[in-house]
Amino acid sequence: MKKIWLVRHAESTCQTGETDDSVNPELSDRGKQQARHLGFYFSDTKFDLALISPLARASQTFALSGIQTKLGEFDSRLIELDWGNEGKYRASLPISTPEIAEPDRHEAWLLNDNDRITGLMEDLLEWDVEKILCIGHWGSLHHLLLSFIGATTLEDHFRATLENASVSLLEIDDKGVRCLRYWNDRSHVRDLLD
Repeated sequence: MKKIWLVRHAESTCQTGETDDSVNPELSDRGKQQARHLGFYFSDTKFDLALISPLARASQTFALSGIQTKLGEFDSRLIELDWGNEGKYRASLPISTPEIAEPDRHEAWLLNDNDRITGLMEDLLEWDVEKILCIGHWGSLHHLLLSFIGATTLEDHFRATLENASVSLLEIDDKGVRCLRYWNDRSHVRDLLD
C-alpha cells in the first residue's frame, strides 16, 4: 500500500503580522514549536521519500521537525499557488535552500499551478515507494487532493482547508483504490492553538 502524507507548513511570520513578506516568510515562534511537535507525531515513522517546498516556512518546518526519511528532496512543484498572480515568484528567484535535502530539480517556479500539481501527482502515483511525505502549503496541498481524487471541476466550488502544521493522509491500495484516510489532523499541536 502506498501512503502519501501531506503536511502544511507551520505558522509563518506573515500570518502573525511580524512581516509583510507573503512570498517567502520564515516561521513564527509558535510555528517553530508546531514544527517540533510534528517530530513527535512522526516519531515512529521513517519515510522512503520526503518532498519539501523550497519556501522558507516549509523547509524550516521540515528541519525543525526532525522527521526521519531515507531521501529528502526540495520540490518546487509544492510551492504555494500563485492565486492568479502569474509570475508571483519571479522577483524572489533564485531562492536558496538549506542543505537539509537534495536540491530542487524541477524548476517549476513559473509554471502554472495546474501543470505543477498535476505533474507532481502523476509522479507520486508512479514512483515505486510506499511512504511519501509532502511538506507544502495550503493551496498546493489542496490541489494535490483534488488531483488525487480526479476532480477537475470542483476547484472553484470546493475548499478543503488545512491549518498550520496539520497532517493529512492519502492511501492507494494494491488494487489502485484511492482513499482519503484523514484530513487536517492537528491533534499534535492542540496545545499550540489560538
